Amino acid sequence: LSPLEMFIHAAGGREGLVDTAVRTSQSGYMQRRLINALMDLYVEYDYTVRDSWGSIVQFVYGEDRADPSKAPHGMSVNVERIVEKVIEWKA
Repeated sequence: LSPLEMFIHAAGGREGLVDTAVRTSQSGYMQRRLINALMDLYVEYDYTVRDSWGSIVQFVYGEDRADPSKAPHGMSVNVERIVEKVIEWKA
């Protein structure tokens, strides 16, 4: 490598390290905030979500009842068709 190529290579590697460190610290900060906000919540045996005082926060864990295997209008997701489309797209 020429000195210029070495410098550019080193600068690019350094930029990647700094970018990774910044992203890691930001995501770590968000994770700590989320954990602190939710640390007093727990799921009771009747599947209610409660706080440390026993007050009900959510009547059923996962109360939104969202089923990821269902598409809009209650139609099932055709996994085989999706896989075929992805394979066609990559080919």
